[in-house]
Amino acid sequence: MKSIAKLIFEIGTLKRMKRAWLKNEGVSNPESVADHIYRTAVIGYLVAKMERADADKVMKMCLFHDIAEVRIGDIDKIAQRYIEKDEVEMKILEDQLKNLPFSVGEEAMDAVKEMSQKITKEAIIAKDADILELLFQAKEYADIGHTGCLYWIEKNSRFLKTESAKNILAELSSMNSTDWWKGLENLK
Repeated sequence: MKSIAKLIFEIGTLKRMKRAWLKNEGVSNPESVADHIYRTAVIGYLVAKMERADADKVMKMCLFHDIAEVRIGDIDKIAQRYIEKDEVEMKILEDQLKNLPFSVGEEAMDAVKEMSQKITKEAIIAKDADILELLFQAKEYADIGHTGCLYWIEKNSRFLKTESAKNILAELSSMNSTDWWKGLENLK
């Protein structure tokens, strides 16, 4: 149980770790890595259901894909030009998960490895979810005045593979990020 408790505490630090990709856009209080992971998992689940794939497997990929960042931080795309981020993160993940009981660590490690290979339907969906989460976040920041974030939507949209993810992107592009609540207000 100690190894599980330690991992839970370690993952908890991701709630305080800010995402790095926004530092060059001037966003003063960017979302945390934990925020990103949570919404990625929800998006992954929804896209998996739309694509008739194994939603539980996709969620597992999404939940564990960035937990290594607790030890090295969220490395932005510029810094990634100079290091082999994926290789380092896999080594960290192996270390993080090696002492977990009930084959939990092996299952999580297998899920992240599968996601990184981007071959299976579930891995492609999980990667689409990761990208879609970034696109939604960029749209939210653009809508509040950080228009430089539109660059991220333009450059990353082309990486989406599934029809469901592309359809969600079309909706994202046609909306303002605050449209979700309009019509829900109680106007008695």
